[in-house]
Amino acid sequence: MKASRGRIGQYRILKSVESLSKHLIETELFSKSTLFKFLDKYTAVVIKPVFGPGEVCVAFKNRTFQITSNDNVTTVDEKEDLYHHLVCHEINQKYHIIQPRLLSSPFQCYITVHRSVESDEWSLKSVTGKSHYKLGKFFYLYLYKMIKTVVIRSAQKLGEFFLHCNTIVFDILLINRGIWIADSVLHFPVSKWSQYHELTTIASLSRYIPVTELLTEVTLKNFLNKYNEVIMKPCNGQHGIGIVQIMKKDSGTYELHTGRKKLTKSSLEEIYRYMKENYLSKKDYLIQQKLPLASIDDCPLDVRVITQKCNSEWIVTGKLVKVAAKDFIITNAAQKLLTFKDAINDLNISHLNINRLELKIDKICISASRQLENNNAEIHLIGFDIGFTSQGLIWVIEGNYKPDLSMFHRMDDKTIYKNILKAQKD
Repeated sequence: MKASRGRIGQYRILKSVESLSKHLIETELFSKSTLFKFLDKYTAVVIKPVFGPGEVCVAFKNRTFQITSNDNVTTVDEKEDLYHHLVCHEINQKYHIIQPRLLSSPFQCYITVHRSVESDEWSLKSVTGKSHYKLGKFFYLYLYKMIKTVVIRSAQKLGEFFLHCNTIVFDILLINRGIWIADSVLHFPVSKWSQYHELTTIASLSRYIPVTELLTEVTLKNFLNKYNEVIMKPCNGQHGIGIVQIMKKDSGTYELHTGRKKLTKSSLEEIYRYMKENYLSKKDYLIQQKLPLASIDDCPLDVRVITQKCNSEWIVTGKLVKVAAKDFIITNAAQKLLTFKDAINDLNISHLNINRLELKIDKICISASRQLENNNAEIHLIGFDIGFTSQGLIWVIEGNYKPDLSMFHRMDDKTIYKNILKAQKD
């Protein structure tokens, strides 16, 4: 069955199920006529692109229309002027949807559900607070049970149409004890959020995966209070583009670091506003604890491990160490590439057994490859970024389905590069 992956396509699928339709917020494609129709029915509306994050809110107050986008507020008096402003200054995709904006919700969260393969049952994996709320314990448990029933049934229906989607995030509101699905976002295997849930499905791998959540105002505060340093990365992205580090300073301020650029913000609210305007408005993001990676001359490093499926078995065909450039937080901007043995020697960590550490990394990557294959049967090559500490603790940072192999070609010894190419042909 074919259906649009966008918001309007998902809405129509869920709307076809009577038991789910009562939980859906009225949704139509945005146009001049639907804008005017919704403003005649509702005091506030929200406009979202059919694909991707971002939204524009319109509210009718004091006989004027207030347009809010990324905390920027514009006021117009007439509907015609409102529509003109929206299409000229706010609408940046071909298609958008319009919904009523439901206000005064004491509870709003993201619910993530996941399945490993099409035939598996959906299970609830994460409840991510989107805004701060206070609910009694027993009411929360009652609410949790109700929400679980709604989102699992919704995932089952969407899963019938999107067979290769194994992770879905639902934006849930509670208003007058009613549960509302404000949004649903499909995460396909390329998504780091889907990959995270697949890798943490089994206990033998989950202990090597950094603690990870969807980035919201609530998780930003919780993670910084717990870890002091955090990494934020887009759910869908490559080559380290868009990765941001935030450090909680002793002075009570926060340092934001991306590339070589550093900014200081005075509060969590200011940090979140900056992230929302510059990053979250473009892509969905994850937040992770900052890993204490081993480093050479204060530059963090990680191991790029290539696994390939050869004769129905996953094997490790290549490995090198990337050392981050000076003042960079990630190794994608590498100042040097080293063999695993040379890197361990440069670290001068005599208590680490290089052979034992390398064998353990290989074993973890092969196990992770088999697990990720559940989520994406078409993959035959994965590039893992593996971090480790000076104490020998190993972390699976992420797996890349289209890894950059040119770095292996840049090594003086081309043997590993040739082995990878040979395995691709076999």
